[in-house]
Amino acid sequence: MIDKNYLFFKKEEQNLKKEFPDEHILICNEKVVFHNKDFEKVVEFAKTLEAGTYIIQQCSVIETKYIQTYHTRVVFK
Repeated sequence: MIDKNYLFFKKEEQNLKKEFPDEHILICNEKVVFHNKDFEKVVEFAKTLEAGTYIIQQCSVIETKYIQTYHTRVVFK
């Protein structure tokens, strides 16, 4: 199933690329809540959010035709 945040990104992709050129954006609840050129800073911010509630996308001016999915290990006790 495609995430609502990803659908938001695809719908607004051209506008987001203009607003955040060559930056990584973090989308949560269909809003850009953080952006930076440094991917590590975006990942650090993402650690403050609940897993599975956001996506990180690169707003590259170069067209890409792939999706990367990252999985993290979760331990339930």
